[in-house]
Order: sequence, then structure tokens, then C-alpha cells
Amino acid sequence: MIRIMLVDDHTMVREALRFVLEQDVGMEVVAEVGDGETALSMADTLEPDVVVMDVALPGQSGIEITRRLLAKHPQIKVVALSTYLDRSIIQQMLDAGANGYIAKSAAGAELKQGIRNAVAGRSYLCSDAAALVADSMRERRGPSGSSEVRSLSRREMQVATLLAEGKSAPDIAEQLHIAPGTVDVHRRNLMRKLGLHSVVDLTKYAIRTGMVMP
Repeated sequence: MIRIMLVDDHTMVREALRFVLEQDVGMEVVAEVGDGETALSMADTLEPDVVVMDVALPGQSGIEITRRLLAKHPQIKVVALSTYLDRSIIQQMLDAGANGYIAKSAAGAELKQGIRNAVAGRSYLCSDAAALVADSMRERRGPSGSSEVRSLSRREMQVATLLAEGKSAPDIAEQLHIAPGTVDVHRRNLMRKLGLHSVVDLTKYAIRTGMVMP
């Protein structure tokens, strides 16, 4: 059972999220809170598996609350939930330690998938956020892009992009019509070439440098 705490300053939003999440027999909402300070206090008591964190909170933002929460409870996973689809805000939430970013308009199946990915140690961007990031990357991409990205093969670029979007190795293997073991080989190679150590690091790198699938 995945134990979840909801952090959002709108009561109706929290109630709607609870209803959606508890339709899944593997998820339980253990707390709903409306501000960051209360969230930090409740996390000390309840130690949930996942915190669904609104970015725009009264007082300190969800970005700063995420940073403070994970400094004290690094084992807790954070999935950001926001009305804002802004590449800079997505980057800041990931830098603060969030495992995923979900637009409130996608707070249904995609939120559940983001939570599952977070528990599995993978990052996840909802489809709207992933599309925004990809569009921003394309605008910045060109022959003058980073030398590390240019060193990647076409297949490594494809694998990197799908990993950054939160896809699992079996999903990538199916989409690219290759063996899961081959995905792992490409993942190790691209991580080595880019000097990265986790998929979350890869997601941040992809946003920062404009790395997209050819």
C-alpha cells in the first residue's frame, strides 16, 4: 500500500485528489494539509511514502517546502502538482528533489502513474509537461549544442529522452522494438558519457541542455 499525503491549499482540490487516488486499491491518502509548515509537521509524524505537493502554497512555495522536507526525510518521494506549466518551475521542482511534475489538468491516471514511478525511484513528467519541455528543447537545440549530447548515438538519444519522460526499461524496449537488456546497455553508456548517476539527474540534464530525440 502506497501511503500518500496531499498538500494543497484548496479543500475541494484535496477532496477530488483523495477520491481519484483511493479508487486505486494500492493507494491510501493518510493526510490532507493546506500549507507547507503543517505538511512538514505531519511528515514528521506520519512519514508517508509519497507527498503530492502543490507548487503554489501560502507562505513558502512548494519548491522550498519540498527542499526542506527532503532534507529531513530523504526517503519520502515528492510528486509536484501545479496549474503552472513553465519549464523554469519544472526545473526548480526537480532541483529541489521532486521525482515528478504533474499538471492539475492531468491529475487522474497520470498522477497515479507519477506516484508509482516515484515509489519505484523513477522520474515522471505528465504528457503536457513533457511536451512543453520538448518544445523548449527544440527551440534551443542546434549544432552548437553541448559536446556531451553530440557524443550520443541516435539510439542513446532516443533512450535518454524516453527515460527522462519517466518510461521504464520494458516500456522503452517495447516502443523501440529492442530487448530490455539492450536498453540497459544504452542507459549505462549514455550515463557514462554524460557523467550522470540517476534518471532524475538525466531529466534535469535534458531540461537544462535541450537534449531531445532526433
